[in-house]
Amino acid sequence: MGCNSKKGTENEVVGDSLQTELKRAGIDSVQELNNDFAIFFTSIYNDELYNDYAFIDKYCTEKLKKKLKEAYEYEGDGYATWLFRSEFQDGPTDEHKLTKIVPEDDGWYKYDFIDMGHKGSHRIKVLSHVNPRNQIEYYIDELE
Repeated sequence: MGCNSKKGTENEVVGDSLQTELKRAGIDSVQELNNDFAIFFTSIYNDELYNDYAFIDKYCTEKLKKKLKEAYEYEGDGYATWLFRSEFQDGPTDEHKLTKIVPEDDGWYKYDFIDMGHKGSHRIKVLSHVNPRNQIEYYIDELE
């Protein structure tokens, strides 16, 4: 998975090539890119796709997968997928949804959520890539 950028990792759109890559994918601005990612991540959170190891393998970078594996507390191999939500096992309600996602600098997004009635927030760093079909692909690189 490469992109035509001059610098950065293989999955990252950087520098002067950002506008070119976005145009190639039919996206006119960074704001539109942020909106597109917000839609993508809302479905990830609301549908709890982060609990699916196939999803983690496809949409998380090796860096984040390593962190999720190291934080896994149980016997055998696995990912600490609970790091995407609150630390609570139970809550006063079954409500689980993303309530807000805000772009920050350098590919970071802050997201607010309700998880089993508990409010919380995390930050994620996202890398984007325009694939050969001129579609934007997103990879979650860091999670705080």
